[in-house]
Amino acid sequence: MSELTEIIITVSLLVGGFLLIFSTYIFGVCKNKSHNNFIMFNTLLMIYDWIFYIILNIWIWIYFTNSYLYESESMGFAILICTNLTILCSMVFFNSIITFIILRREINNNEQFRAWFQEHKVFCIFIAFCSLGNLNILHGLNCKFNYMDIFDAKLSFTVEKKIIHAGVISLFADIARLISLIYVNSAIYFYAIPMTCLFLTSLVLTFGLFHRFYESMIRGYEKPTVQELSVNKKQFSEA
Repeated sequence: MSELTEIIITVSLLVGGFLLIFSTYIFGVCKNKSHNNFIMFNTLLMIYDWIFYIILNIWIWIYFTNSYLYESESMGFAILICTNLTILCSMVFFNSIITFIILRREINNNEQFRAWFQEHKVFCIFIAFCSLGNLNILHGLNCKFNYMDIFDAKLSFTVEKKIIHAGVISLFADIARLISLIYVNSAIYFYAIPMTCLFLTSLVLTFGLFHRFYESMIRGYEKPTVQELSVNKKQFSEA
């Protein structure tokens, strides 16, 4: 395809996705202005970015296997593939461990979350899968979007804090991913998928920094439940 076609596809993917996400945000604001609808906006943006990053890695492999490259170019592309796979695997490994620990803790220690989980297992598993790309997606479980029960997992105070702290650590993976995407787009001709991923990752980082500032400076958390306090007290006494 021509470069103009690739540009049109890129703009369509970015604008179309952003309009869909923004319309969801506006819908939430119209229905409930008191809740933090930005969490839903940020969550959808991160999910969109994660899906495209998976597509990008598949696209890079197909492009590498189907393109005729000189030996030097082939070596450079092999390094590029290894770098992207390393970032992807490291990110998935770290995020999967944190996600498993967080959800397991809530299921074991939080009765309200356990009851919610029994009703919304499929949704929780989907969010857990998406959180492999960015741990902050877990905030979507408890964003209370549009007063819907599916977005009201009643995560505990402790877990909310853990998600924030782990999200700060995963920021380094996001930065590494952005650097690799800049290299990908500079090493090859203009293609829609790499450029779309670059813009999405840039947006995720930008809104993510704003979201972290919001979490640390503005947002108030629910106080720990009586049950959680008793569990913590028991764990402290056993220690």
